[in-house]
Amino acid sequence: MLQELQSVMLEDFYYIVPALWIVGYACKRTPYIPDWLIVWVMLGFGIVASCSIFGWNFRAAIDGVVAVGISVLSHQMVKQTWCKDESK
Repeated sequence: MLQELQSVMLEDFYYIVPALWIVGYACKRTPYIPDWLIVWVMLGFGIVASCSIFGWNFRAAIDGVVAVGISVLSHQMVKQTWCKDESK
């Protein structure tokens, strides 16, 4: 599975995923940001971060979206696997 993810996203984007985890965690702990908005904040952050670092082009924007997807997927995998008893 890791090899498939590596083929989808450039190697330079790997550090954006942990940064998105931090952004999501900070948004979750912020009381005035509703839960439905967290994914949209992360999407905006991911696209802006990847485009500002690697150039404002379509490929960088798509890689930002992929980084957000990997971040959300990996968070849900961790949450669903190890945090079964917790409600949120």
